[in-house]
Amino acid sequence: MKKVVPLRIPVYLKADLISDDKSYAGIIGNLSEEGAYVEIENVKTAMPFLPRKKLKLKFQVAPKKTLNLLCEVVWLYTKIIQPHGLTNSVGLEIINPPPKYKYFFKSL
Repeated sequence: MKKVVPLRIPVYLKADLISDDKSYAGIIGNLSEEGAYVEIENVKTAMPFLPRKKLKLKFQVAPKKTLNLLCEVVWLYTKIIQPHGLTNSVGLEIINPPPKYKYFFKSL
Protein backbone atom coordinates (compact mmCIF):
# COMPACT_ATOMS: atom_id res chain seq x y z
CA MET A 1 0.00 0.00 0.00
CA LYS A 2 1.36 3.41 -0.97
CA LYS A 3 1.74 5.99 1.79
CA VAL A 4 -0.17 9.22 1.12
CA VAL A 5 1.93 12.33 1.69
CA PRO A 6 -0.14 15.35 2.77
CA LEU A 7 -0.16 18.38 0.49
CA ARG A 8 2.31 20.95 1.83
CA ILE A 9 2.02 24.53 0.66
CA PRO A 10 5.16 26.69 0.86
CA VAL A 11 4.57 29.93 2.77
CA TYR A 12 6.64 32.61 4.46
CA LEU A 13 4.73 33.73 7.54
CA LYS A 14 6.11 35.27 10.71
CA ALA A 15 5.00 33.24 13.69
CA ASP A 16 5.54 32.66 17.39
CA LEU A 17 5.86 29.31 19.10
CA ILE A 18 4.67 29.63 22.69
CA SER A 19 5.72 27.06 25.26
CA ASP A 20 5.82 27.28 29.06
CA ASP A 21 5.14 31.05 28.99
CA LYS A 22 8.08 31.64 26.62
CA SER A 23 7.69 32.89 23.08
CA TYR A 24 10.06 32.03 20.23
CA ALA A 25 9.86 34.09 17.02
CA GLY A 26 10.12 32.08 13.83
CA ILE A 27 9.02 31.68 10.23
CA ILE A 28 6.49 29.14 8.95
CA GLY A 29 8.03 27.51 5.87
CA ASN A 30 5.10 25.35 4.86
CA LEU A 31 1.63 24.32 5.96
CA SER A 32 -0.56 21.27 5.44
CA GLU A 33 -4.13 20.58 6.52
CA GLU A 34 -2.88 19.22 9.83
CA GLY A 35 0.73 20.34 10.14
CA ALA A 36 3.31 23.09 9.95
CA TYR A 37 7.05 23.44 9.47
CA VAL A 38 8.62 26.30 11.47
CA GLU A 39 12.21 27.61 11.56
CA ILE A 40 13.60 29.55 14.50
CA GLU A 41 16.91 31.16 13.54
CA ASN A 42 19.84 32.88 15.23
CA VAL A 43 19.37 31.43 18.69
CA LYS A 44 22.06 30.49 21.20
CA THR A 45 20.64 27.12 22.32
CA ALA A 46 18.54 24.29 20.96
CA MET A 47 14.82 24.61 21.61
CA PRO A 48 13.49 22.63 24.57
CA PHE A 49 10.89 20.89 22.40
CA LEU A 50 10.80 17.12 22.63
CA PRO A 51 8.46 15.10 20.43
CA ARG A 52 4.89 15.07 21.79
CA LYS A 53 5.39 18.42 23.55
CA LYS A 54 2.28 20.58 23.27
CA LEU A 55 2.67 24.26 22.37
CA LYS A 56 0.86 27.07 20.60
CA LEU A 57 1.57 28.34 17.11
CA LYS A 58 0.47 31.94 16.67
CA PHE A 59 0.52 33.82 13.35
CA GLN A 60 -1.29 36.57 11.50
CA VAL A 61 -3.47 35.58 8.53
CA ALA A 62 -4.78 39.06 7.71
CA PRO A 63 -4.53 42.53 9.23
CA LYS A 64 -5.82 42.27 12.80
CA LYS A 65 -6.64 38.55 12.33
CA THR A 66 -4.47 36.07 14.21
CA LEU A 67 -4.67 32.29 14.48
CA ASN A 68 -3.65 30.50 17.67
CA LEU A 69 -3.26 26.79 17.05
CA LEU A 70 -2.63 24.07 19.60
CA CYS A 71 0.13 21.85 18.22
CA GLU A 72 2.25 18.87 19.12
CA VAL A 73 5.93 18.61 18.23
CA VAL A 74 6.56 15.73 15.82
CA TRP A 75 10.27 16.36 15.26
CA LEU A 76 13.02 18.92 15.95
CA TYR A 77 16.27 19.39 14.06
CA THR A 78 18.97 21.82 15.24
CA LYS A 79 21.71 23.02 12.88
CA ILE A 80 24.73 25.23 13.61
CA ILE A 81 24.90 28.26 11.30
CA GLN A 82 28.20 30.12 11.73
CA PRO A 83 28.61 32.89 12.86
CA HIS A 84 24.96 33.52 13.68
CA GLY A 85 24.19 30.67 16.07
CA LEU A 86 21.67 27.87 15.71
CA THR A 87 18.66 27.26 13.51
CA ASN A 88 15.93 25.07 14.97
CA SER A 89 13.56 23.42 12.50
CA VAL A 90 10.34 22.13 14.04
CA GLY A 91 7.70 19.83 12.55
CA LEU A 92 4.30 20.31 14.15
CA GLU A 93 1.00 18.48 14.07
CA ILE A 94 -1.98 20.81 14.48
CA ILE A 95 -4.34 19.32 17.05
CA ASN A 96 -7.99 19.53 15.96
CA PRO A 97 -7.49 22.26 13.33
CA PRO A 98 -10.26 24.83 13.88
CA PRO A 99 -12.59 25.90 11.03
CA LYS A 100 -10.79 29.29 10.75
CA TYR A 101 -7.52 27.48 10.00
CA LYS A 102 -9.15 25.11 7.51
CA TYR A 103 -10.68 28.09 5.68
CA PHE A 104 -7.31 29.90 5.66
CA PHE A 105 -5.48 26.80 4.38
CA LYS A 106 -7.96 26.32 1.52
CA SER A 107 -7.44 29.96 0.53
CA LEU A 108 -3.68 29.45 0.01
